[in-house]
Amino acid sequence: MASLQRLNTEVDEMAIFGREVIGREVMDRTGVHLGSLTDIHFDLKTGSISELIVTVEPSVSAAALPFESNENTVTIPADAVSRIGTQIHLNK
Repeated sequence: MASLQRLNTEVDEMAIFGREVIGREVMDRTGVHLGSLTDIHFDLKTGSISELIVTVEPSVSAAALPFESNENTVTIPADAVSRIGTQIHLNK
């Protein structure tokens, strides 16, 4: 029972964090605005972010970015993120 309560608390914390960062601008390592965060995937075993889903700006070619793309979205692995603040900054 205690582990289920802990899991529920961790999931709630992930949901709160997700609501706080969804919609933030995503910048590449040179400061170019790529788009906006539309979804976050978490590793439920560790509670860590595994991927960010970003809708790219119309002026940005998702296929030209070094990430998995699908139409106007890219899937960015967590290890490509350098920091999350008022904007999300990538290291690639």
